[in-house]
Amino acid sequence: MQKRWGSLSDKGTVTLNTDLIGAPKECIEYVIMHELCHLKYNDHSPDFYKYLDSVIPGWERIKHKL
Repeated sequence: MQKRWGSLSDKGTVTLNTDLIGAPKECIEYVIMHELCHLKYNDHSPDFYKYLDSVIPGWERIKHKL
């Protein structure tokens, strides 16, 4: 995975970029939660980001660290 930190397959399998191993714990948690939020919203719609914000307040700050 050269361009993504993570992805979610159609079958619900989360795949993580191995480069995350060197990232801070909160960044790893953010990527995992981002992908899990796609189980509810399979897009990057405003509803998706509203949901993401409800499970990880301040996610923008964490994402910026990546």
